[in-house]
Amino acid sequence: MYTIKPLKQAEIMAPLGVVQMLGDMSSLIVAPVFVWLIEGNDRKILVDAGIQEPVNGFVHNFPVLGGGEKGIREALASAGVKPEEIDALILTHLHFDHVAETELFDNARIYIQKREWKSAFNPPIHYRLVYDVEVIQKIEEMDVCLVNGDFKLDEGIELVFLPGHTQGLQGVKVEANGTYLLAGDHFYSFLNLNPPKEQFELEDARGNKIAIPPYPLPFMPPGLHVDLTEWFDSCFKALSVAKRKRILPGHDPSLIGKVFG
Repeated sequence: MYTIKPLKQAEIMAPLGVVQMLGDMSSLIVAPVFVWLIEGNDRKILVDAGIQEPVNGFVHNFPVLGGGEKGIREALASAGVKPEEIDALILTHLHFDHVAETELFDNARIYIQKREWKSAFNPPIHYRLVYDVEVIQKIEEMDVCLVNGDFKLDEGIELVFLPGHTQGLQGVKVEANGTYLLAGDHFYSFLNLNPPKEQFELEDARGNKIAIPPYPLPFMPPGLHVDLTEWFDSCFKALSVAKRKRILPGHDPSLIGKVFG
């Protein structure tokens, strides 16, 4: 029914402890920043709107390569699409690396969870630096649809409420020759979804490898979350929507260049 294309807009460097709760904060990894193109049924839907262009190599104190309007246009052009052709923009959450170029999509209806919208203007203290209120205020002037919980956007496309990483994160259920769940940053990587049961080497977007010890739980929390109990509950909800092998995390390098559906 649909195809799903993760399109790399930028690369961002962060400590391992961002991806893995209690992970090594001195080990740095490089991850892709994706926008996700969903095509089918005469629709062009984009999930997330990328990160801004870095200033002196940094965005919100994170080293970034690429990004900005140029990065969005190049990512979409690789799939033969222009920003003005996008008819719906789904924002999984409102952190700075998911919303920066929203203004490019002025022909799109924008879908955000109401709980996420409220949280972005009054975030938990530890999240104050990852919401960019100036960007979010610009979104306010666009064609915004605030939704409450799970929401059917179209035949074969549903928004799935997955709080925990943020108060109002949402994933996207897509029928694409099987049921997929675009999980946003609920899972940064497959490491969070499928924790290793023995010593494992994590490979980042530049081929660097980092040793990860075994982890005993069914899911490995990321370093950033607002409610860990909600996060685990949302993990099991994700599994009720799609099989593990069809859940796509938000920043996993192995997804670069892939097409699903």
